[in-house]
This record gives sequence, C-alpha cells and structure tokens, in this order.
Amino acid sequence: MSLYIGLSRWVDGADSLAQLSLYSDERGDLDIGEVAALPAGAFKPVSAQVSLGYSSAVRWFRVEMPSGTVGQQTLVVQPSYLDDVRLYLRDAGQAGGWRLEQQGDRFAFAQRPREDLAFTAESEFSAGVAAFVRVKTRNAHNVRVRVIDPRTAHRENAWTLAGVGLYGGVVFVLACASAMSAALQRDRYWAVNALFQLTSMVTMFSYFGLGAQFLFPEAPRAADLLSVWCGYFHFFFGALFYRLFHALYGVPRWLLRLQTLTLLFLPTQILLMAVGRSDLALQLPAILMPVSMVLGLVSVFMLRCHDTFLLNLLRVNAITTTAYFIVLYVAHLGWFQAGFLHLYPGVFINLLTAVLLHLVLLRRNFLLSRQQQMDQREFALVQQQMHIERQKREEDGRFLSMLLHEIRSPLSVVALARSALERKLPQIGHATRDAAARDLQRIDTSVQQMREVLQQVQATSELEHRMSADGSSAKAALGTCEMSALLNRLLAEHVRHVSVDIAQLSSFEQGKRWVVAGGLERVLMMIRNLVDNAIKYSVPGSMVVLEAAVRPMNGDGNSQWALAVRNQVGAVGMPDPQRVFEKYYRGPNAHQYSGSGLGLYWVRGLAQMLGGDVICSVQGGDVTFTLVLPILAVSDRGSTYPPPGGDKG
Repeated sequence: MSLYIGLSRWVDGADSLAQLSLYSDERGDLDIGEVAALPAGAFKPVSAQVSLGYSSAVRWFRVEMPSGTVGQQTLVVQPSYLDDVRLYLRDAGQAGGWRLEQQGDRFAFAQRPREDLAFTAESEFSAGVAAFVRVKTRNAHNVRVRVIDPRTAHRENAWTLAGVGLYGGVVFVLACASAMSAALQRDRYWAVNALFQLTSMVTMFSYFGLGAQFLFPEAPRAADLLSVWCGYFHFFFGALFYRLFHALYGVPRWLLRLQTLTLLFLPTQILLMAVGRSDLALQLPAILMPVSMVLGLVSVFMLRCHDTFLLNLLRVNAITTTAYFIVLYVAHLGWFQAGFLHLYPGVFINLLTAVLLHLVLLRRNFLLSRQQQMDQREFALVQQQMHIERQKREEDGRFLSMLLHEIRSPLSVVALARSALERKLPQIGHATRDAAARDLQRIDTSVQQMREVLQQVQATSELEHRMSADGSSAKAALGTCEMSALLNRLLAEHVRHVSVDIAQLSSFEQGKRWVVAGGLERVLMMIRNLVDNAIKYSVPGSMVVLEAAVRPMNGDGNSQWALAVRNQVGAVGMPDPQRVFEKYYRGPNAHQYSGSGLGLYWVRGLAQMLGGDVICSVQGGDVTFTLVLPILAVSDRGSTYPPPGGDKG
C-alpha cells in the first residue's frame, strides 16, 4: 500500500494557488446570491481534496486567491463523473455580477469551454475576490477543487489521457487474449475474465470522461448510463469469476452460497433503476463491496489447491484488494490526505487485478497442460503395457496350446495301451485278473482326471483371452441357448445319478421357452463344474441338491435365471467365501483330491462376461453355489412368466 500512496502523491499534480473553504447546503435551495452573502465564518477551511461520500446535499466551495496573485488562471474540478458542477466567477458584465459555467457528466461535453477531462473554467483571479463552486452529486467519495496555471492544466490533462490510454491498452490486450483463449479452448473461466476486463476498461473510460468526450459528446445521458451500467456489470462479472474459481478449488458450499447471493445485486440494481430509484442503485456497491471483500478474503484461505504459486497469486490479489479498499475508506474518514488516485479508485486495483487474474489463468492452463501431458504419458504407458500383456498372453496361449497337445498325445497312448491291456484280460490267470482290472480302472480314472485338468486350463486360457478383447464382441461370441434344451440336458445327465437330487429341477416349468445368455455346451460345462465340485467335496452318502428359480429384473431390465447347487461339506472343510473364486485357490484340505484351482475361477469369470454371476453362500454345514444368468429373449409367446424387460402388454 505504500507503493500505492507514493504513486498517488506522485501523480497528484500541481498544488492549488487558491485557498479553499466549504459550506454544505443540506436542503439544496440556496442560490449564488445567498451563498455569497454568507459570512466567511460559515465556510469551513478544507484542503484541495475533500471526502464527501454519497449525499444529496449541495456542497459550496469558496475559492479565494491569496494576496499578490493576479492574471489568467484555470479553475479545475475533479473527478470527471460528478453529476452537476457549477462554476461561479465574478464578472461585472453579467446580470447579478456572476458568470456561470455549468458542467457535469449530465451536461453535454461539446458545450464545455475547454476540452479537458476535468471540469474547468478560465478567468482573471484577483486577491480578495472569491469564486464559488457548486457540486451536487450522489456518486462521488472525493472532490478536488484547484486553481492552477493554464499551461499546467493542459499538461495534466495530457498526462491523464496518456495514463488512461496506457491503462486501457494493457487491460484491452489482456481482455482480447482472454477472449481468444476462451474461443480456442472453449473455457468459461477465460470467457468470464474477458467480460470482466472489458467492462472494467469501459467503466474506467467512462469515469474519466472519455465516453462523454469521444462517444457521446452531445448525449450526456447516454454517456452517464454507459458508465453506470458498465459499473454494474463489471462488479457482476468479477463476482461471477471468483465464484467459479472458488468452486473449482473446493471452497465450502456454505461460503459459495453466500457468494452466489452477491450475484443477485445486478438484477436488484436493474430493478431499482427501472422503478426510478437510481440513488439506491448507486449506493448498493458501497454496501456490497465490504461484504464481497470479506467473503473473498475468507475464501482464498479455504482453497484446496496443490499448486502453491497459483494459490499465492489468488491470495495476493485478495489481500491487496482488501488492503486497498481499507486505505480508501480510511481516506474517506479523513485520517490521512487523499490523493489523485482516490478520485478514480478503480484504476490502480483494476489494473493490478487484471494482471494477477491473467497470471492465475495462465498458471491454470499450464497446470492443465502438464496434467494432460502426464495423462497422455500414462495412457501411452498403459497402452504399451496392454500391448505387452496381450503379446505375452498370445505367447502363453501358443505355448499352452503346444503343451496341451504334447500332453494329450501321451495320454492318448496311455489310453490305447489301457484298451489293449483290457482286451488281454481274458488271457491272464484268474488270480491276477481282478488286480489287473483294478489297476486298469485307476489308469482310466487318472487319465480322465488329467483330461479334465487340461480342459480347465484350456478353458481358462480362452476365457482370459476373451476378457482382454472387446467386451461386447466377446459376449456376443459366447452365444445363447434355450432354457428348455438346457433343462432337458441337465435332467438327462443326472437322472440316474444317485448323489444328485433333481426333483425340484424336474418340477421347474416356468419360462422354458426363454433364451439364456451363453451357448448350451458352455453353460452345461459351468453347471457340471459346480456339480462335480459339490459331489467331490460332499459328505459321503449325502445328496447334492439342484434348484432352479427366476429372479426379478436386474439393472439392465432383464429377468434372471438362477441355478443353485447345494451340498453338505465333508472332511475337506468349508471353503473361504472371500477367496473361493480366486485363481488357483484350493481349500486347505482339498489337495487330497485332484484339481487345478481353476474351475470356480473360470465359471465365475464366464458368468460375469455373460452379464451374470456366481455367488457362494454358507449356512450351517451346507454350502451353496448359485449360477445366475440373464434371460435375453422369449422364443415362444407361450411363456407363462413376464418376458425380459417387464410386462409390456
């Protein structure tokens, strides 16, 4: 802030040659004759710049030149957005002895005697002869009245134009850059920032009087409305930008709701202007600004941002803005002498904010670009890893196919040798015939077990290959089957099996015409795996129970067919429901039986690929594996159960 105060004093300009005093006409009904007749003691001595605030009172400034001062001088009144400024200069040739120069932002710029941004009048000022300045405005915090040399007035006006041009050029470039970024990146943050900076620039131009001078020299009302509305929208877009940015970086919801309320002030101001209460609309920013600053300051210390640089930029912006407006309000209270920048309070902070917010957005772009590059590298690594994994699986598949082929060949030789030995049994003596038959039976069982293991290994390899392929095409390649055919095959396979109870399965009649996901042989193989496991690990002499049921529609809108396989667990022990579907998992006591630990892994993987699942549940000494498959269609309208997707009738 010391930089700001020093800069303000540096651009203050020349000191006033005149002595100044102030009288407040609260009713606003005094004319120049009545004011000039007031005693000198009615006027309070003041400095050249006075803080007035929002008021409907009329201020009269008495301007007196010290002794020894003669010659042509210029009376200068600032800022440029005062509503009504009347300069009364002694002139014996005029009626009443006063020459009136009526100016203000509600009067045409083209009628001014000098084309200065400030309100000015030239006259011969003499010692002991007072001039009066009448100011009536509702939108000024500070008013500065000076008498200076005409050449100094020209020079100051030129410097003001240059300064405003420099400010406008910087903000305009930043606004255009933001607009281009918004268009190219389709980014709303850049778009709101562009609107914020453009309205800031137009507002400042209007406050300095450039709108009245260059855009509407004959239409002061239009120039005044331009400054007012741009000021409203400038605050709105600023509040919207901070609201969006704070939401992006995780400010608490209650604080965001409060910030959202500040956005309602624009429609409130529009409504007040529409009903003719422009005085209240102009006073709203004075009420709203402290609230917005407090909310903004609290918000920046609640941001959740991992980037320290971006976070510090936002905090510097919030802290400097708050400190800046504290300095303004302190100056309004008269605690220290206000300077030139206090006449146009938005210039310094708007320029600083424009630069800081642009840096914030550039930093955000950098972070997004870096994150995108990291994501692309990660994606490339994942793609490369998937390619390597796919190649490895293909190589493993080829090796496994070769290995299976090489193992099947000896098994076939063993099977042929076993058949040959079986044909020679009649030639063997009766004493050794039974032992040889038992040996042949063990050979036959072992060969069958080896073939089952190889079949599971091959099926698992095919499953994992399908899982790595496109899901929809892999699922479509698995085919479908009618439930009637599936039930008939199940009944045919187990009708004579003394260890399998198919009574409930035989009585299941609902939906036999339905089409179930999965080809017939694959589904049968899944069920065989569950049934064989149940028989293998059951209590000797116990029954394995098969039950079929229909479940309601799932999330995809399809009904489901469920087949439960329940058995009493034998000496092998209860399986771990959390690990039973893991690849290669076998129970602690299951190694006394042949197996690969791939069966349940394969069944569940295939079921999930088909859109179903396999569920393991334990109750008492029983364990139940339930195969669930989606019902895809109805092959005959004779079905007595609602079709997949619900009853459309």
